[in-house]
Amino acid sequence: MRLVHAISGEKVDVSDDSATHWVKSSTPWMPYMEASESTVLEQGEHASNGQCHDGQKPHSALLEDILEWTQSLPCWLRDAARRLFEKESNLSRQDYEELYALMKMEAGVSEKEELTPLPLTKHHLPSTLNSEDVVVIKSMKELDNVNRISPQAKLDFIPNGMTIVFGGNGSGKSGYSRVLKKACRARDQSEPIHPDASDASSASKVPSAHFDIEVKGATKTLQWSRDNVSPDELSTITVFDTRCARSILTAEQEVAYLPYGLDVVENLANKVIPELKERLIDEIKCLDVDLSPFNYLRGATQVGTMFSQSGGETDPEFVKKLGTLSEGENNRLQELDKVLSSDDPLVKAEELRLAKERLKNLADEIGKGASWVSDAALKKLEKLTTEKREAEKAEAAAAEALSAGESLLPGTGAQLWKTLFEAAKRFAVEGGSKDSFPEQDGEQSCPLCQQTLTEDAKGRLIRFDNYVKAEVSLLAKQKTQDLASAVTKIQGATLKVKMLKSQSDEIRMLDEGLLNRISDFEASVEQRRASMLTAVQSYDWSNIPDLKSNPRSDIRLLASRQLKAARSYIKSSDPEARGKLEQERAELAARLELSKVLSTFLVKLENIKMKSTLEQCKNSLNTRPISAKSGELASKAVSEELKEALNRELKAFGIEHIGASLKNRTVQGQILQKMVLDIPNTRTKIEEVLSEGEQRAIALASFFAELSTANHLGGIVFDDPVSSLDHWRRINVAKRLVEEASKRQVIVFTHDTSFLGQLRTELDDTNTVHRFMYLERDQRAVGYVREGLPWGHQSYKERLTSLETEQRELAAQWSPYPNESQIRQLRQLYSELRSTVERIIQDVVFNGVVARYRDWVKVNMLKGVVGFEMGEHDDIERIYKRCCEVVESHDPSGDRGIALPTASDLKNDINDLRNVIKRITARRS
Repeated sequence: MRLVHAISGEKVDVSDDSATHWVKSSTPWMPYMEASESTVLEQGEHASNGQCHDGQKPHSALLEDILEWTQSLPCWLRDAARRLFEKESNLSRQDYEELYALMKMEAGVSEKEELTPLPLTKHHLPSTLNSEDVVVIKSMKELDNVNRISPQAKLDFIPNGMTIVFGGNGSGKSGYSRVLKKACRARDQSEPIHPDASDASSASKVPSAHFDIEVKGATKTLQWSRDNVSPDELSTITVFDTRCARSILTAEQEVAYLPYGLDVVENLANKVIPELKERLIDEIKCLDVDLSPFNYLRGATQVGTMFSQSGGETDPEFVKKLGTLSEGENNRLQELDKVLSSDDPLVKAEELRLAKERLKNLADEIGKGASWVSDAALKKLEKLTTEKREAEKAEAAAAEALSAGESLLPGTGAQLWKTLFEAAKRFAVEGGSKDSFPEQDGEQSCPLCQQTLTEDAKGRLIRFDNYVKAEVSLLAKQKTQDLASAVTKIQGATLKVKMLKSQSDEIRMLDEGLLNRISDFEASVEQRRASMLTAVQSYDWSNIPDLKSNPRSDIRLLASRQLKAARSYIKSSDPEARGKLEQERAELAARLELSKVLSTFLVKLENIKMKSTLEQCKNSLNTRPISAKSGELASKAVSEELKEALNRELKAFGIEHIGASLKNRTVQGQILQKMVLDIPNTRTKIEEVLSEGEQRAIALASFFAELSTANHLGGIVFDDPVSSLDHWRRINVAKRLVEEASKRQVIVFTHDTSFLGQLRTELDDTNTVHRFMYLERDQRAVGYVREGLPWGHQSYKERLTSLETEQRELAAQWSPYPNESQIRQLRQLYSELRSTVERIIQDVVFNGVVARYRDWVKVNMLKGVVGFEMGEHDDIERIYKRCCEVVESHDPSGDRGIALPTASDLKNDINDLRNVIKRITARRS
């Protein structure tokens, strides 16, 4: 017979007896069937069984219909549909708060926190492949940043039959199963996947994994990442979770069964919309929209008209504009109050006109003073200073040239020297009755020393005269005079305005702060003048202070107001013009009153607008179309075939007291069907009526019923499928899972040791191909994969094989005088041999008739117990006695002197035990 290895795919030809032994043992070997014959035939039979009848749609088509229907819904409802698909339990308070915010945002109501809807798409649902495109998972590997699971760990799954992964608390089982749920788009997406919490550096890293899958005989590797859409191929793997138990309490107090996905539609109508509608009603009640406290704003004014027409459409910006008065408008209102209350308006108008003239003159005077230190005056003075300085430099350069080559007194050519020279020259000309001095010809005397000038002295004086008459000297003199003139003017300018006390009092009455501004400005003018005069001497113009704000425009504005007021007084003496002034005052007075309550009034307007918007939202929350769609979809999804499948599964799981039946109902002339579960009418929540075990059993029955009508044979995954509170149904669940494993790939994760044992029993009894693995952890990481099962869960065959392997390793290093480490290892192996003897007594001697923690006795196996011989007993007792003597389960006596067996003795004992097993099994056959 040809066998194929379920993991590696290796094929071998063995004898029929060996093949039978291999297949019945725990090894992953199975009979090889040619794809052209049995395999194809088997797939064809399953495909035929999976066809839909009586108009029923498989769950994949139903999900496509639901997805297509949601495209017509508002974005927030599509987001709600996604959340309902992804949440195992009911939506959380945060979910409803976010959905409520999204609904209001879509209606135009801004929220504090901006949210973006994430509508339901095909990426949130399992994909649909052709019935012949069966997807199986071959391995799951390279799990990066998934809890503390080692990246080197790898789970290998057999493509046919059942793979069981056992893991206790903290072994990493939950990490593997959560990744599978996410990658396969299970309904239960509520469990988060985080990086290693003990490693702060990995907090921002994204969990990821790789999957090896097989489709149509071809293997490919897929990458999954938590933050990306999972590959479509993986989404065809069906994952069981408790959301498969979908039933609701109808208005007729019937427990209706909902096919996979239809509960989302029902919950939109029965949970999401009612919850949001209740929130809307509560928020509307809390909105204060009473405008009666503002009735005094009514009247024949713009404010009154606005108030009479105020509502949700009122523009708040327009209201703000009405309720905000400028300083000028406030002053105008006060002015109108005075004008309209005056007894002699013409006299008052004349007083105001004169005040206007006084203010205008004051503004002009302040402007004149400021002109001496204006920016233009500053630039002019700086220019004169610079020009004078440059001219002096040029003159100094000429004087230096004058004295070049001669020994002249220091300062010759300087300003003081030039003054002395010109005075002497005038004396010589005027006192000597000469036309000029010095002259080229003739005898001349020095006007200072009175001595006759030599030719050299005469020539020197002529050069001096030419130097003084030179252009550079004249320019320096002119620039010095220009600067001196400007400085004199600035020094003598009057910068402050002299105001009489009456004028000061008048200004203080009109604008209390204006006098201070005038004083500050005049002080800054005086400070600027001083800085400018200092800069003339220091040539440093970088520290000239800026002028304070010139009050001239404020004074002129005040004068303009006085003129305008004067004109108003004149108008008030005319009846027709007075009426216009009274209307203007009424408008401003109404706006002033509005300004006092503006913020409160705007809040009321916003509440009115919000109420109108929320009322529209509330009116749009109509559950009837959704309920009608649910009924339409349910009528297409349920069928007689599905009902029979569900009843069959309910019975298989030991809850046949709960049955399913179809009921017809007519809606708007259309005959619709619904499936109801036979649970007594009650107004109590279903989860409070059924036990946890019954709820889990209904979930499993629903899962397998819909699976049996689906047109595919893809792999299925279970994560702890039995309830720890329902140990009575472990047998039923184990039988059903093993039965399904004969048709498709089945992967089971469990931490339940009792369920693990029950699965093993069913697998052995049915010769179903299977593979056991268990998970371990160490100080560094979790999720290390080990082949088989932990020692306590291994069969006697596996234990004997393991003991033989370890015995060979011990024998290879055994010495005539073993050390303490070898002795301890020997004692440990004999301890394991003793527990193996006990397991052999249970499974071989008593032929598995009774087993610890099993709920029944295998009476049909009792005949195999008959004929147990004394020799077999003696061999077992001898081996067991030696085990007890060697192991250190008790404190050994050092004086007893029992000889320690050797590694070879251990081998003989194992062989003897195998011979006993052979004799017993041979006698039975």
